[in-house]
Amino acid sequence: MEEIAIQQPLCSQCSAEITSTSKFCTHCGFPENGDEKEKAVFHAKKAMKKNEIMDDHKRISSARNTLYWIAGINLVLGFIHFFASQDIASLIVQIIVGAIYLVLAYWSQKKPFAAILSGLLFYLTMIAILAIAEPATIFSGILFKIIIIAFLAKGVYSASQNSKE
Repeated sequence: MEEIAIQQPLCSQCSAEITSTSKFCTHCGFPENGDEKEKAVFHAKKAMKKNEIMDDHKRISSARNTLYWIAGINLVLGFIHFFASQDIASLIVQIIVGAIYLVLAYWSQKKPFAAILSGLLFYLTMIAILAIAEPATIFSGILFKIIIIAFLAKGVYSASQNSKE
């Protein structure tokens, strides 16, 4: 005698096996046996989630670029200050700080939340150290500092939202 194999129905969205009596796919949540309104709501939510993820990636990329910019600015300013004052110690510090930001920017490709948060905390620490060493520096370039902090903070928020998914 020949056995007849009964094939389980598949979800039209993710191709996971579903039972013919279940309304929703247990894998992706698609209302396979639901009405058209439920299917439309599923697709709308999926599209909105995709847009949110794309926005998060843009903010993370912006924060990563900010880290690269901070690294470049530190390196350029270090060389300018060195050629103006022949202070080798200042040049070495600026190169080290620039290298730290380059490493953080590169690391943000693999671990965006940890890298961007570290970059933000390092930037705030550098501002605090400079303010303690020379209090007048806290107000110099304040708009520039606020912009950098805003870009990094938005990147941290987006990376934290992205890592939850």
